[in-house]
Amino acid sequence: MIDLHIHTTGSSDGQHSPREIVEMSRDLGLESVAFADHMDVSSIEEGFARATEHGIEFFPGVELSTWYEGTEHHLLMYSFVFGLRELDEFLGRACSGIWDSASILIDRFRGLGYDITPDDVSRWGKSVPTGVTLLDALKKRNSHDGRLTEYLSGPKASSPYLNFYRDISRMGLLDGLEMILPGLGETLELFREKGVLVLAHPGKISEETLVKLKGCGLAGIEAYSSHHDAGTTNHLVALARRTGLHVSAGSDFHGHAIKPGIHLGAVTGVPDERLMALLREALRSRI
Repeated sequence: MIDLHIHTTGSSDGQHSPREIVEMSRDLGLESVAFADHMDVSSIEEGFARATEHGIEFFPGVELSTWYEGTEHHLLMYSFVFGLRELDEFLGRACSGIWDSASILIDRFRGLGYDITPDDVSRWGKSVPTGVTLLDALKKRNSHDGRLTEYLSGPKASSPYLNFYRDISRMGLLDGLEMILPGLGETLELFREKGVLVLAHPGKISEETLVKLKGCGLAGIEAYSSHHDAGTTNHLVALARRTGLHVSAGSDFHGHAIKPGIHLGAVTGVPDERLMALLREALRSRI
């Protein structure tokens, strides 16, 4: 009953508040949890306090968007000190760059005939823009546009935000925007002594790449994830064993309105006990 990848309203695509997440975790009988909001740490202090009240082990976490060899990778950082200056500065720089590039995306939507302005984007400048941010922005002035019908009431309405984000990616609307993300290798080097670093839902990543990233400070991989089928999970567990990396586990829960079918605590395996020991030791040394 451990879930090390949970999103709150600290993420621009999170549905539930820190209090709600902790109460849900309590009701489900979760023993250990970690908040891992996208490029945001604003929920951690409350999460820690609420979890302590309910006897739940809590680890501070954050999900960092990075770029490596032509692909976006998400890096989970755990057990860092509250108010870590290097992390605050990193998030400030990275989020500013990401939100500045969002104006390019707004121009691309305008070029397609949508009526959208920066003021339409919900929580502008908070966390990083996602399918939730962008679809909600378009809905404000374009709710009767037939192109949005499939997401609002049509065949893709059961998971509108995820489907929308995937579709605009396929259309090429996001092309080039990822390049403004910080580099994965440089990010690992920056924080290797500041927290426990785990690669989120790495999919079909190669052993060669993992060996390189371990040399930069990577401690583990999220083998057990809602993003992986059984074959991918087994492949990643075997890779972790061969490379000496820890195995982690997280649901990547955002809330059913955001990602239907992804349940809090619904993880097919548990993290290595040696990873849990590392998280606890790191947290004790930094609180």
